[in-house]
Order: sequence, then C-alpha cells, then structure tokens
Amino acid sequence: MVKQTFLNLSVEKQNKILTAAKEEFARASLKDASVANIIKKAGIPRGSFYQYFNDLEGIFYYLLEEHSKDVKKRLVDNLVKYKGDVTKSFIDLYQYILKKISKEENEAYFKNIFLNMDYKIEKMFLPNLEDNLNEIIQLIDITKLNIESRLQLIYVLEIIESVMMRNLIQVFQRSVSKEKNIEIFIKEMLLINSGIYKKGDN
Repeated sequence: MVKQTFLNLSVEKQNKILTAAKEEFARASLKDASVANIIKKAGIPRGSFYQYFNDLEGIFYYLLEEHSKDVKKRLVDNLVKYKGDVTKSFIDLYQYILKKISKEENEAYFKNIFLNMDYKIEKMFLPNLEDNLNEIIQLIDITKLNIESRLQLIYVLEIIESVMMRNLIQVFQRSVSKEKNIEIFIKEMLLINSGIYKKGDN
C-alpha cells in the first residue's frame, strides 16, 4: 500500500522511485524482485522506502493502479470523442494500450507482468468497469445497443475486456505481429458489434 509520505514527495522524486521500481519489475517477477535494487537505483535509504510503501507488493500494485487509471482516462476520453460509440472507443483504447506496452522503455516490464499474471494482476491491469459503470454508462450511447439492463451492459463490457486481454497476451507470445494482432482485435470487436445472428433471424 502506498503511504501519504510518498504522495507528499515532489513529482520528480516520485517518478525517480517509480522508474527504479519499474526497472526492477522488468528484471524480475514480484516474488523475485528486491527492495535493495530499487533503493540503489532510486538513491534512497531502505528506511525511506518503508516510509513510502508497506512492502514490495505495495509499490508493485501502485504501479499497476496508476496504469489502470491511465487506461480508464483514455476510455472515458474515447467515449466522449466518439460520442458514446463502444466499438470505436474500445478499438482506440486497445491500440493505445498496445502502443504503450510496446514502447522500448515499457516492453520488458509489461512482458514480466503478463508472464507472471494471476487473477489479481489481471483484474488490476484494466480498469474495473463494473466499479466505474455509473460514470461510464453516462457516456455510452445505449440507444444504439441491444441492451435491456445494466447487468447485460456489464456482461458485454466484461466480454470486451476478456477479448482485449487474450489479444494482449498473444503480443508477448509473439504468435502474431502487432499489426495482425490489431487486425484480429478489430474483427472480433466488429463481430461483437454485429452479433452472431443474421438480421431478422432468431
């Protein structure tokens, strides 16, 4: 857990510590990472680290939380930009995430995240849409969707998130190129958009 003492630091010092932690988690998984390596790279005493975070898990999940906030902001911005169009918003979001995790300074970090992903990490990697549904639902043009209830909307968003995660995992498995990966995701989103039944059929 992050402590208020860390949040009280200057942005420059926060970024220095977070960059050091990110480099360490790019080198090793959470269970194999070392506080010693982080404080050495950040140039801070060990005691200061524990004034900022309870433990390694604290800074690890704080980094993930910041990533999730960034993704949520992009989704909200997209829904405004595309006037509530879910398909366009999530295609844009996917391309944004793919570009972010593919940057040279981020690739090793996110690769380790995906190679060591568990349920908690997976739930934190993308924003919890159910928790943020009240905000998001106001931006979605539901009149264009075949949705009859709030619960159905949650199901649809969860399906989209699952499709996103599966495709992102394939990026690090190197099974397809990034260009092909985006092409596949767009096709899958369009399939979700159109449904599996022909118009007029049951």
